[in-house]
Amino acid sequence: MSLRLETMSSAPTEGLFGAAVAISAGAAFLLLPALINGFPFVFPDSEDYLVFTPMPYRSPYYGLFIFFFHLNHFIWAPILVQAVIASHLIWVLVRIFAGRADFSYFFLSILVLSLFSGLPIFVGYIMADFFTPVTLLVLYILCLHWPDLTKIERCYLLLLACVAIAAHLTHPPLALVTIACIIVLQIARHVPPRLILIRTGVASIPIALAILAILVNNIVIHRVFAIYAAGSTLLLANMIEYGPARSYLQEACPAAGYKICPAINDCLTNPHWGDWCEPSGSRWIANRFLWNSQAFRQLGGFAGMRDEAGSIVAATIEARPWDVLDMAKRTAGSALVTHAPAAELEPLITDEWMVDVLSKKFGPSTVRAYKESLQSNGLIPLDFLRVVDDVTFPLALASMLTAGLFAVRRGLWDAVGLVILVFVFFVTNAVLCSFASGVFDRYQARMTWLFPLAALVTICSLKRSGSSDGMLGARSILAKSR
Repeated sequence: MSLRLETMSSAPTEGLFGAAVAISAGAAFLLLPALINGFPFVFPDSEDYLVFTPMPYRSPYYGLFIFFFHLNHFIWAPILVQAVIASHLIWVLVRIFAGRADFSYFFLSILVLSLFSGLPIFVGYIMADFFTPVTLLVLYILCLHWPDLTKIERCYLLLLACVAIAAHLTHPPLALVTIACIIVLQIARHVPPRLILIRTGVASIPIALAILAILVNNIVIHRVFAIYAAGSTLLLANMIEYGPARSYLQEACPAAGYKICPAINDCLTNPHWGDWCEPSGSRWIANRFLWNSQAFRQLGGFAGMRDEAGSIVAATIEARPWDVLDMAKRTAGSALVTHAPAAELEPLITDEWMVDVLSKKFGPSTVRAYKESLQSNGLIPLDFLRVVDDVTFPLALASMLTAGLFAVRRGLWDAVGLVILVFVFFVTNAVLCSFASGVFDRYQARMTWLFPLAALVTICSLKRSGSSDGMLGARSILAKSR
């Protein structure tokens, strides 16, 4: 009897130890590309996150998150944590869909995602983009698999949801779309309204807290009562880039009295390269306008352009609605086929600034590691990785949708729900980012590893369902033989 009690009491401990070892091993595997690079992957925005400089066009909370781990001493710590977060989420999903702790399927999932998706790139990236798919996965688990979680997991995932949603300004609207989609899916399945309300209420807590945190930051730091302190200016630049606002301003200026009108006149009448015009004078470059132009600084930057940018955007939509709609279609269509996961992993054009940041915060050894990394020396095979992505992306999408169709036939609605959410989330992300900010590989690539993950856990659910059907059939045959 005592032996039995000792065995029972040690089982949970052994289970936790096994899970911890598996999750750690999965995290280590996901870190391999960054380790091979010799340094965490970085982008010009990474410098802002490391310096922790408040910017009106960026949430400060990813910078705060990574600071708690690197503490100006160990730059690898944030990506170690990101690897553990990703590995744990995969572990939880496999456990839920397999109905048990399936170590072999977990490691198979880690292997597939490491070799054939962009997950390891974003795990090793000092960028808030890591948390975009995390937002979806955490909300899905909290809403639809709350009973499958331990109390510690519930608290942890609620906290993780707060961090993930607050980490990037695109995450609150994406989270709201996710919750809306989950509500629709539950209504379609005839889930009792009370249960829908409870699930939605739980998942809405981190969304509300994240939005409140972003709002408070903008009020205190940027003196504006808005979620997007620079949203109208970014949108204006993109609408100039793609045509609607450029056409409107050419007609409205100078009579409209906008302070941007003199800059437009200089751009259109100067036959030479301005510092934010193309040689033809017929098209502006949004990135050059926002980040590298003396004209934008003279206009007051993001703070100085905030009100006027909002007015111009509204007037453009009113005056040229079909042009704006056409822009939305063109940008979204382009974004859906622009998703190379390593496209931005080139030597930084702001290299001197990065060296200065690393030197002041982390010391000469970190600077040396950065300088010797494959990325800094332009040795990451970007063309090869793009070719690989051109093959793996459609295969992953097709695999997810095919697995989803089989799940529909089996009535595996949790798996079907995940497939639908991933697809809707990816499309919404592409439309939102491309229309408001432009078309960049990174915006879509941060999402694409969800396709193979959804396919893998759906196949796991199908496998479990098939095994259950086989067991029921065997029991039925045995019962008849008796």
